[in-house]
Amino acid sequence: MKSVIFIPCSGAEYNGELARQAAIRLSEKSSIAKNCSVLCLTITLKYFILKKEQYFNIMKNNITSNFSVIIDGCSGACAFQIFRKLDIKPDLVINVNKIVPKKILNLKDINELTQISQMSNIKEKDIEKVCDYILQKLKENDIF
Repeated sequence: MKSVIFIPCSGAEYNGELARQAAIRLSEKSSIAKNCSVLCLTITLKYFILKKEQYFNIMKNNITSNFSVIIDGCSGACAFQIFRKLDIKPDLVINVNKIVPKKILNLKDINELTQISQMSNIKEKDIEKVCDYILQKLKENDIF
């Protein structure tokens, strides 16, 4: 059985934080936790940008030899876009906004940026909903 690597969004709005918390919950407190981990996207980018090819190749090999799941927070799909640019194809891409719809912010409007929901107010029911959805998708892919 392959291990699962979650690569969550770490955005500064509700669904980005929701993606991150769901990945942590699945890798620490779910029925599949013993076979999961969370990958820090920043470390992968660091090795790529600083041209630390040996370390980047280790990270890339780790991602591609396991079942990789990108969990993006919104339609911007930043994590997916980054991995596409790095020429790494994930096994599964989840968009949290399709599970827990939230208003998409207009980044050009400074007034909207001040209206971002506090990340400390992530609802438990939303974390559970995202985790259940991801677990179902993993079952559909015969991972667990």
